[in-house]
Order: sequence, then C-alpha cells, then structure tokens
Amino acid sequence: MTHKELVKKAQAWLANNRRCTIILAELATTHNTETPDAIGFYASGGASILVECKASRADFLSDKNKIFRREQERGMGDHRYFLVPAKLVKPDELPDSWGLLELYDKQVRTAKEATYTAANKSAEVVMLVSVLRRLELSTAVFVRHEEI
Repeated sequence: MTHKELVKKAQAWLANNRRCTIILAELATTHNTETPDAIGFYASGGASILVECKASRADFLSDKNKIFRREQERGMGDHRYFLVPAKLVKPDELPDSWGLLELYDKQVRTAKEATYTAANKSAEVVMLVSVLRRLELSTAVFVRHEEI
C-alpha cells in the first residue's frame, strides 16, 4: 500500500464516513508548516478532522518529531487520526487524543476514535483562503452602508 493510495482512502473516509463537505489533500501553503495528508471540514460549526497517512512504521515513528505534533496546539484538526495498513501501529502507541484508522484490504476500520483537541484555526483558515485564491474567487467582503 503506497502513501498516495492511503491518502485517497482517507479522502473517501472523510467524505463517506464523516460526511465532510470540504476535503483537502496534501495542500501545501507558504504560511503553514503543516501540510495535512487529508483534512475535512463540516459546513456547520467549523469543525475539522485531520488524517495523517503512514505507509511504514518508520514514517509513523518519525512523525512525533514534527513541531505541531510535539506542541499539539499548533496542529490542525479538532479530531486527528492516523491511517495505516492493518496492524502496523498499536492504539497505545498513539499520541494523546489521536484516533487510529486501519486499512484492511479495501476497507477502512476505526481501531480507536479520536477525542477533541483544540485545533490551530488560524492555520486552517490560511489553508482555506489558499484554496479560494487558487480558485480565483474574490475573498474581499464589501459592506454597503446606507444612510438612514
């Protein structure tokens, strides 16, 4: 199973199992140090779910060295998951509050649910604005003042 295949599975899981309305994959921005493998957003409430895909045990183990893993308040995702091939990682090896998704053949199964962690909403907004800019949509808001 390749990293790219896992990312596609993560996108499908966010769309079908979590019903996210906006899903971004491997979107790098110049103002963020974190590039999520997949992140989904709900239309109401602004909640987000991050999925980090790890195709190898070495990749999983090295992930803990990232600054936004050591300092969780700097990371994206109100709920955070690792997606790995089945049996690659044990639930007790996960960072606090992280969930675990395992891929069995073609099916993603939840081995451990994530719990809420306050996300870096500023970084998430930077990512969403980057998407709007790439779509060439105007991000300016115009307020019309009428005299009374």
